[in-house]
Amino acid sequence: MIIEEFSKSSSDTTIAWRATEESEEDCVATGERLLRDDPSAAASSLKGSINRFPDSSTLHYLLGNALRMIGRASEAELALRQAISLDPTHANASISLAHLLREQGRMKALAEVLLASWRKRPRSLEDDQRVLSFLCECGCFVEADSLVEAMLDAHPHDPFLLRRSGEIALILGRFDEARERLRATLERDAHQTSAWLRLAHTHRFSDSDDVDLGFLQAAALRTDLDTDALAAVGFGLGKALDDLGRFDEAAATLKRANADWRSTHPWDAADWRRFVEMQTNPRTLERSAVTAEITPVFIVGLPRSGTTLAETLLCRDAHVRGRGELNWIAALARQLGPNPTASMLNSAADFLLTQLRQDDEPAHYFIDKNPLNFRHIGLIRALLPNAKIIHCRRNRRDTALSLWSQHFAHDDLGWTYDFSDIADYLRGYDVLMAHWQQSLPDSVFNLDYEVLVKDSEGTISRVREFLGLESNDAQIDPAQTRTIATASVWQARQKVHTQSVDRWRHYQHSLPGLLDIPEH
Repeated sequence: MIIEEFSKSSSDTTIAWRATEESEEDCVATGERLLRDDPSAAASSLKGSINRFPDSSTLHYLLGNALRMIGRASEAELALRQAISLDPTHANASISLAHLLREQGRMKALAEVLLASWRKRPRSLEDDQRVLSFLCECGCFVEADSLVEAMLDAHPHDPFLLRRSGEIALILGRFDEARERLRATLERDAHQTSAWLRLAHTHRFSDSDDVDLGFLQAAALRTDLDTDALAAVGFGLGKALDDLGRFDEAAATLKRANADWRSTHPWDAADWRRFVEMQTNPRTLERSAVTAEITPVFIVGLPRSGTTLAETLLCRDAHVRGRGELNWIAALARQLGPNPTASMLNSAADFLLTQLRQDDEPAHYFIDKNPLNFRHIGLIRALLPNAKIIHCRRNRRDTALSLWSQHFAHDDLGWTYDFSDIADYLRGYDVLMAHWQQSLPDSVFNLDYEVLVKDSEGTISRVREFLGLESNDAQIDPAQTRTIATASVWQARQKVHTQSVDRWRHYQHSLPGLLDIPEH
């Protein structure tokens, strides 16, 4: 017994002695290894290492990541902020903290962290690109805009920064500046694919001598562009020709662009039908027990059916805050699976509310206008039973033409490049919306685009009544409409008009496939 105790004591002493002999670099290496294999063990090890090396910013940074990975967000934030305090130039610590804050919906806080860190640390092109991209990804366009000029002063000819600056200017409604920056981008690097399409959306083409029209026409004849770039050129040129009323030329140009993209990005109609069948199979989701002190509003429908216009008009009320097109509903649906538990639903609901509320000026109504959320209305109501659903509808042929004329370059919209695919998708959409309206009566307000543009004031008044917004509560707040990051970026800033109603008729002879889609 004495020998066993002596051996145990000797062993503990040896371990302790070895620990005290480890250098800071050894502790970092151990923490990094454990972080990959066992974040909980990494947190314990790193806390011990920090006791010996309290001024190590890297150890605090690693501890923050370990704590974040095991769900201890408050402690993770403290550790990451300590790392930044010890080394204000620690770029990775600021990025990790920004990711943590994003998970909590604290967009204002994450922007403050990134801006403060960026101003203190040594500059590089790679770091500038990373910071600007992350801010844009988080919807912090105003904050990103505050950095653009300094970044371009340091790297005036970098096409990535030029493109990003043009896109930011476009989103913020500075169309002339956006046009200039996007042209400069493409003159330096014609493979900045999205810049071709963005350039076409900086203005409405009204003159056949428009220099950007000539620029797009010349690009369409180039042989050095890859398939993706040529498709973007085609969609941009098609938009310009449509603006000019040259509909037959627009149709021919858009046919080529759609066919080229679809040939390398096929859409699986059978997979869509399986999804619709699964969603409409009889099942009962439990409802989360989370009580929302706000009213979540989801504007859904087919893309290009007026969702951006509806959000823009509603957000003129200071009680309403628009969040653009969030991608969380589809992500949560994948994560939760078909039969989530009550605990899973509660956690998802809490998370979703943080992404809606965020940390800017308070409001009572928060809008997510991702139109494809119509696929998951049942889940939305299970997560947030007080959620309001606004369903935007539009003439089917106008909608189909508008979809086919846009280049979305997103897997969820792979069905928009061929009218037969669009028709297949519409059939599933009809089945789903009929199912939701039958199973969730009185939960959905149907908003017709044609009625909205003809009588926007009266129509929005009825929407406000559905939401529970008193008519005398309206307070115009134009700042709420300053960032628009969808394909409607130009149209949504113009006065409400009826020019897009029955637009399909311009193409009824040149696009016979369009006529296979019923108008209603």
